[in-house]
Amino acid sequence: TSADYPPFEYYDENFELDGFDIELMKAIAGKLSVQVEFTDMAFDGLGDAADLGQIDVAIAAIGITPEREQYYDFSQIYYLSEDAYLAADASIGPITTVEDLASYRVGVQAGSIFHDRLEDALVSTGLMPETNLFVYQLIDQSFDDLQAGRLDVVVMDKQPALSAAKNEGFKVVAEGLNRERYAIGMAKGQDTLRTRINQALLTLQDEGFILRLAKQYLHVNSVPPLPTPTPLPPNPTATPVPPPTACTDGMAWVADLTYDDDSMRNPPVLQPGEPFQKGWRVRNTGTCTWTSAYILSYVRGNQSGAQMDGHPVAVQGSVAPGATYDFYVDLVAPLRAGTYQGFWQLSDAQGNHFGQTVYVGIRVPAPPAPTPAPTQTPSPDINFWADSTNLNQGQCTNLHWDVRNVNEVYLYQDGENWQNHGVAGQGTRQECPHRTTNYNLRVVKRDNSVEIRKLTIYVQGGSAPVIAHFTVDPPSLQLGQAVTIRWDIQGNVTNVKITRDGATLWDGAPVRGSYQDTPPQSGSIGYGIEAVGPGGTNRTTKYITVTDTPPTVTPSPGPIIYDFTVNPTEIQVNDCVSIAWSTGGGTSRVTLKRNGQIVQDNAGLSGQEQDCLSAAGTYNYQLVAADPSGQTATQEVNVQVMEPQQPTATPEAPPVITFFAVTSDGTNVVTQVNLGECVFLTWGFQGTSLAATSLTRNGTVIASDFGSHESYKDCLTDPALVGTVQYQLKVDSEFSGSATRDAQVDVIGPSPR
Repeated sequence: TSADYPPFEYYDENFELDGFDIELMKAIAGKLSVQVEFTDMAFDGLGDAADLGQIDVAIAAIGITPEREQYYDFSQIYYLSEDAYLAADASIGPITTVEDLASYRVGVQAGSIFHDRLEDALVSTGLMPETNLFVYQLIDQSFDDLQAGRLDVVVMDKQPALSAAKNEGFKVVAEGLNRERYAIGMAKGQDTLRTRINQALLTLQDEGFILRLAKQYLHVNSVPPLPTPTPLPPNPTATPVPPPTACTDGMAWVADLTYDDDSMRNPPVLQPGEPFQKGWRVRNTGTCTWTSAYILSYVRGNQSGAQMDGHPVAVQGSVAPGATYDFYVDLVAPLRAGTYQGFWQLSDAQGNHFGQTVYVGIRVPAPPAPTPAPTQTPSPDINFWADSTNLNQGQCTNLHWDVRNVNEVYLYQDGENWQNHGVAGQGTRQECPHRTTNYNLRVVKRDNSVEIRKLTIYVQGGSAPVIAHFTVDPPSLQLGQAVTIRWDIQGNVTNVKITRDGATLWDGAPVRGSYQDTPPQSGSIGYGIEAVGPGGTNRTTKYITVTDTPPTVTPSPGPIIYDFTVNPTEIQVNDCVSIAWSTGGGTSRVTLKRNGQIVQDNAGLSGQEQDCLSAAGTYNYQLVAADPSGQTATQEVNVQVMEPQQPTATPEAPPVITFFAVTSDGTNVVTQVNLGECVFLTWGFQGTSLAATSLTRNGTVIASDFGSHESYKDCLTDPALVGTVQYQLKVDSEFSGSATRDAQVDVIGPSPR
């Protein structure tokens, strides 16, 4: 199979193969009493893989065409796909090709084959803005919007479209632009296998199994009956086969050489922005020799960023049939936390992909919890607080501010242009952030100095629907002008509601779409979105400013970067920066680079990330906004990462002598004694890292290396000591110097005769 075509074949959230074709093939294998083993391959190489014996059959929403029937045999048709196009206005059109839809607002059902076809044919090619493709959880939800004029065309399966046209009064303005006959392919001559597969298909249809699959995966309520299999003649007439090509390409995975993910059961963990090298060993299973014209390249991923800045790599030298070859690609882990799976395929000199698909799987952990910001110094004229700074996803809080004796006040989120968010000096605003968000109150004082107060509202994740994208453009406009609201909701969604200042504009909106509204009054206007699902509710609000006088507008037909910030711009190793951006204009793609390497591709038009840097140096962050025509706008910010400063050693305090005295008995101090009497020297000292102690009398050491609270008996019998005797106590520290203390006593000699 080729697992790149939902809802027929794809990888589910557990990285397991799923889809209409996958379940059908499992059921056929059950009827044949055999085990089925799936190999994910390049779609264009499925036929060659069958010829080489690498696979027995191929199922991948393969349409029967006369060209394919020349080379391969097919089972009976297991699904007939035909589209129809509904409109409320019969003047829509003419629609003769899918490209004719490019200028319309088109509704499709999420995950349907029509959703995927229009994504590939119109959105991915830049012919249609992404927000002109309205995506609904159930296609019936689009009918009210089609009737109300919010949509121009709804694309769906032909049979339910005809019913909707009859029951709702719509017009079928086109049908059958994509008509496919899906069948299972195999190498020519496999007549016994083909007969048994046909019998299994007929049994599964009679049992209602194929209809149940169609309801589950294709969201259709009926399927055309399969044609009765025609028995193959005992000795079928040989069908002329075009002459074979000189050789056939084939490739099979052998082993992961680095970063083995254990079939995505245990993907290796890499830090955000961490570079790494993925290696695969593959075998040339074909009959062609690979040359440097053969290239391994990224083809798809499970989410934005799965390419991980990987670039195509060419074969070095030549690889003969049957030989193995080791591919290595240099990659960078994305900044955003999550599990990433990127798929790579080999192509020949003409760019034709073939062989088994290989992939790289990693997990990026969430960044560490941010260190709480230091308490801000209170200002008597600036008060900024929130009812709650810790929310669960979907909850709201009120921000309050009271600012006096100033010139200007602005309230904005990180990543927003503060000039567009002026507010009155006192106010309250409800905020429902769907992720942890920093709110800034910028105050311009009377002396034109600026003070910015910051509040961080921490949001805990949940299973509620995710508001992946929500913008309101332009952020400021004149009364009477219109804004365009764009959104994209992901996850399990049951309802989407768009509001203006709390009043409902669109209840039951699609999970992805756009809406134009003209604000009825000037001032600050809040546009909100509410996404409801079985796991909870998520809300967020964007505020714009409507003025009575026309604002000064700088025309810019191309992409616009409203704001790009990286804070702080000086950090120490292992600290993190907060990256925020906001784009608009004609922007259709946003790329975030660090030192020239892509760390976030296909980022939202606005968003924020955290990047933790583990090495010292200068880091250049670049935001690139591009429009479908290739025009780009860029902004750059440099961040300096420094090694942590070694703390200055706190010097040890020098030793301290608390007392030192000459006493007669260890307690009573004396200043005079007779020759021949004894005195007691007592002391006390303290300190750390003490090295030596000494006691001297008239400069001569009489004791050393004693404790901090002791005494020494000194008997003065030498006639040379008559007069004043000087004692000194000295305490030496190993690191912090020494201390001394002196004491004296008068020695009286005998009276003359």
